[in-house]
Amino acid sequence: MNSKRRLTRSSNRILTGVLGGLAEYFGIRPLWVRIVFAILTIFPGHLVFGLLVYLLLTVLIPEDTGTSKHSSMWTNSQQSHSRKVLHDVTEEDTDKK
Repeated sequence: MNSKRRLTRSSNRILTGVLGGLAEYFGIRPLWVRIVFAILTIFPGHLVFGLLVYLLLTVLIPEDTGTSKHSSMWTNSQQSHSRKVLHDVTEEDTDKK
């Protein structure tokens, strides 16, 4: 097992990937990190503090370069897929009478 983990902003993101990156770093589901962050942020008097912490983490945590083995390990729906490009396509009428 590779014990060299780096804290990076994840490609599993809703806004900037901070909470997804924290979840991947600690090996837990991003949903739980987002729920805990939301609860702690909406706690009376902590909204501004929570937003400032989020913005600070966005600046301090580097972007994921895609080399991480556990990138987007919990959700496959947000992974980027490459597009297939069609070249030299012609259209034919298949209903010939």
